[in-house]
Amino acid sequence: MKHNHFFFILAVCILGASGWQSGHAQVADQIIAREKAASEAWQKKDKAFWADYLTDDATYFGAMSPYLETDPKVNFIPKLDQYFEQFKMLDFQMYNPRVQIYDDVAVLTYNQAATVDMGGNVMNYTSKVTSVYVKQGNKWRVVHAHESMNPSAQ
Repeated sequence: MKHNHFFFILAVCILGASGWQSGHAQVADQIIAREKAASEAWQKKDKAFWADYLTDDATYFGAMSPYLETDPKVNFIPKLDQYFEQFKMLDFQMYNPRVQIYDDVAVLTYNQAATVDMGGNVMNYTSKVTSVYVKQGNKWRVVHAHESMNPSAQ
């Protein structure tokens, strides 16, 4: 009888872990898709996407700025048309994405290869990116992002 009880508990644990992994895989896929959609939205100059993508208190450390960017509704969204023209994303590739999930918070880390046009100067570079997502309602939104350009960037 003890053995039957043990196997029952083991089966419940295995099935529970399988469901947990499946749920985490679905969330990871959603987060990665959302991140890729952000690059596509930048290329399409989609302000509505970006207004919805960031939390109201989102922060950002950019690869080429020494400053912490804050308050996107005041400091970023109103200037998007200008930013779209200054920084054109020509190509974006995501490599080695990893999503760590903690209830309603997810941390996405990945390597990036990008080709951008910065005011007429085309640049190819690679970088390391971290995006922290928080689930608000039924939507995953970015609360913080950090991009560090690799030293060999041109």
